[in-house]
Amino acid sequence: QENDDDKETRVIYYSGKVSIMLKNDGYTDLIVDDDNVNEQSSLSFQKFWGWDEEISREIEDEKKYLSFSADVILPKNDPNYNQGSACRFYFNSAIDEDSKSGEITLNDCTVTLKRDIEPPGGFWGVFNGGGILAQFRYCGEFLMKPK
Repeated sequence: QENDDDKETRVIYYSGKVSIMLKNDGYTDLIVDDDNVNEQSSLSFQKFWGWDEEISREIEDEKKYLSFSADVILPKNDPNYNQGSACRFYFNSAIDEDSKSGEITLNDCTVTLKRDIEPPGGFWGVFNGGGILAQFRYCGEFLMKPK
């Protein structure tokens, strides 16, 4: 029997622009202005969550990465539509800093969606494993630049 989670979900691509501010305290603010334009007007960013800078654990790499998340309400025709509730999307990118100018650029910017995976058998002994196992599914890419 084929499991719905094993199927590849069709990805709908969206384009547009949204302004955010990554604050010094780790929070992220959604900036409401006329520049925030989405071609798909039914795509709605509800809230941006905190951001974090992480350093790769690979000794030879030691690259820095930026990650943050946002709650988004998707249109009904999107296969990830969640009955009008927001879906949490995760944004991740590599941080490159010019050693001379100090200018920061973001590269390899990806968007993923977290989906819970039901454990085989539903329960592990006396514990319910629901919500413990998750999979991040690739949804696309984004560009981010200073304003």
